Amino acid sequence: MQGSSDTPASSGTVRAFCLDVLRAGDLETKLKVPRGPDGAVLIDSPPGPVVEIDRPQRGPGLSMGPGASPLPTPAELVDLTARQQCLSRFAHHELQAVEYFAWALLRWPDAPSALRRSLLAALADEQRHCRLYLDRLHVLGGRFDTDDHSDYFWRHAPATAASDAGIAAFLAGMGLTLEQANLDFTLTYRDAFSAAGDPESAALCQRVHDDEIRHVALAARWLKRLEIPGLGYETELGRYLAAVPFPLGPARAKGRRFEVEPRRQAGLSEALIESVRTARSHERRTTPVELIPNLGAEEGDGERAYREQPAVRTAAHLWSLLFSRHAALSIAPRPRSQSSLWPDSLGAPPSEPAFDFLSAHDRSHVWLATAEAARTASHPLAGAEPARVALLHDKAFAARQAEALGLVPRALAPWIEVIEPDAFREPERLLTRLQAYLQQWPDWTQRRFTLKPRHGSSGRGRVGGSDELDTPRLRGAFPRLAARGGAIFEPWLDRTADFSVTLYVPPSQDSEIALRVLGSLELWTSASGVYRGHTGEVDSRGRVFSGAPEDEMLRGDAAALASVARGQGFHGACGVDAFRYTEPASGDEREPVARLRSAVEFNARPTMGLVAIGLVKRALPRLRKRISLQPGERCGFALSYRAADDRDWRRRIYEHVDNDAVILDLARASHADDPRASLVFTRETARLRDSRTAAFGC
Repeated sequence: MQGSSDTPASSGTVRAFCLDVLRAGDLETKLKVPRGPDGAVLIDSPPGPVVEIDRPQRGPGLSMGPGASPLPTPAELVDLTARQQCLSRFAHHELQAVEYFAWALLRWPDAPSALRRSLLAALADEQRHCRLYLDRLHVLGGRFDTDDHSDYFWRHAPATAASDAGIAAFLAGMGLTLEQANLDFTLTYRDAFSAAGDPESAALCQRVHDDEIRHVALAARWLKRLEIPGLGYETELGRYLAAVPFPLGPARAKGRRFEVEPRRQAGLSEALIESVRTARSHERRTTPVELIPNLGAEEGDGERAYREQPAVRTAAHLWSLLFSRHAALSIAPRPRSQSSLWPDSLGAPPSEPAFDFLSAHDRSHVWLATAEAARTASHPLAGAEPARVALLHDKAFAARQAEALGLVPRALAPWIEVIEPDAFREPERLLTRLQAYLQQWPDWTQRRFTLKPRHGSSGRGRVGGSDELDTPRLRGAFPRLAARGGAIFEPWLDRTADFSVTLYVPPSQDSEIALRVLGSLELWTSASGVYRGHTGEVDSRGRVFSGAPEDEMLRGDAAALASVARGQGFHGACGVDAFRYTEPASGDEREPVARLRSAVEFNARPTMGLVAIGLVKRALPRLRKRISLQPGERCGFALSYRAADDRDWRRRIYEHVDNDAVILDLARASHADDPRASLVFTRETARLRDSRTAAFGC
């Protein structure tokens, strides 16, 4: 056989064998059988610590790259050169699979021992397939050492390694996507080789096909058996969709010719088979994905806020970075492409969005779904319809549902009042009613109040005071509050921390798919509630947490509120705001008491929390080594704004946070005089939070 050997591996352990496969650049080492020097079975106990390898070593003739010539069509196999090209491509497909299985064994050493044995056996199958393809290629006079091999498998390694699903992401991506697709391709090319008068190559495709059925069955069986947080779904389809790393998925788990029977032989459910059969591929974009940046639409500003408010403009630009490079902000006088705003610090403009639910190319993506946005959009809006969004984006929805779910602190719950817009038509009567209501408040509230619009963002339109309601300022706000859908009247609390939880709610018809908590964060705001930034912690798998002691409660309560919204017809990205506050000492209590008010507001739209989490996902693959982030560890991060003329910001961050902090400048996503954004990563999470004012000015 050309360039390989059936000699055993030089080491007696699975770990050393897999390291040899990935660190050796020659084909002979990569294809040595997984046996010890004496032919004994490799030892896998203990499997050793996690090893993270970005890409395998490749020697001359084996180099990989993003480009690849088109695979010859089945009809072209009458030509010898086309058959040689196919065999070379198939051999390299198997070689990548060998390396990819070795990578998984090193990446998840804590996987069940029975699963690890099965993965090692599948690796040996892939080696055998590669040798068989190479042997046949050699007989036909073709070459394999061409240095133009595709790195398709390895493009998916970062997302697979970072997935919350752990090794289930590998099984879903490799076994239930790439290998499931090969159930179609092997039979398509088997018949094509046979029609071209090459029965030997046809028989080889059939042999590989038969082994692929076992590999797909292996992945399906273990995906069902693994107990992994976040994958508590009853159905095979639900678990697959939750585990498969984007952009892999049903549309990539098939060929043009769809074969049902081998999928049934592999034990796949009819629901999963049908999902793959009907999945639509995302065609290459020829026109931009439309983004409508109507930040501030709650106040009726729409595009005007983008034109006139620099901070809104920067926020819109950062939002666009979550999409693919084919996206463009739909703004006058001409669209602004995402790639023109893409910061150099994040590498090349991406071909895929940060989240799978942002991939729809036949929908217009809007910050807030409104009737006006629907009228002006080039396509139907992604997400829930505007009328449904308007009902759930109302702060009254969160106030009422939080009380119904028991999520409001007991001492606070009786003192939150929803005011309908019609009440403002009779100001004297409303003032009298609210004044009487205010006098009933307990002493710990100090009768300080806030009156906030039911439709609004970043604290805009809020008015407050203490004791006395009948003031010119409050009366002057009544018409504005009526126009904004009414108001919420409640105690003004001494907040000590603000939080946000970001979620994705699937469409209600996808009942098998659970909603997803994308991350939780601490929110940095001004005293009046204006957005200043986000901070949090990210682990080596890309999971984002607020780092607060109440984090699990925050996420659980947010999911409960989002579930209610889903039941009322909402789907799409959303956010739930919360805060910690201090309740003054009263009665027998000698010290102030810290309380958590979760599920304060439901944002039925994307949020800056989504933006922060998405940007962290974009940055992490480039930073994991620089910040030495190991499995089980977390590092802190902050997304914040600075003034365009602030030349001292880097020095302040290094001085107050950490000399080893990694700073990513996102300034390209701003106009010349607009606020500039930056991402800061550091292992010193406590100092990052403590230096909020000194380092970040917020």
